[in-house]
Amino acid sequence: MEFNLDPQDQAKIQSAVVSIVQDAISQIGSTSRPYLNRKEIAKYFGVADSTISYWASLGMPVAVIDGRKLYGKQSITQWLKSHERQENEPNMKTKKPTTIGVVVSHK
Repeated sequence: MEFNLDPQDQAKIQSAVVSIVQDAISQIGSTSRPYLNRKEIAKYFGVADSTISYWASLGMPVAVIDGRKLYGKQSITQWLKSHERQENEPNMKTKKPTTIGVVVSHK
């Protein structure tokens, strides 16, 4: 089987392949390290950076070394598992619904 691509399509494919390989290399680097910074750990768990800060305020384990915060993948995974609840368990904390009033004026 033979493919004939114009230079523009060839460049697009080459760019896509390079991007995929670079992403794979960066993921290998972050998965082999047991501790990551906040941005890396957020990406690892698929959440926003602010979620990591919020979890830390709830007691998620954080290692502080020379004033630098590092997050252990294994310890955070265990912390998250310890906070899982069964589907039939009641919510630990539920938000109260917001009441909105409407004022109608009749003249």
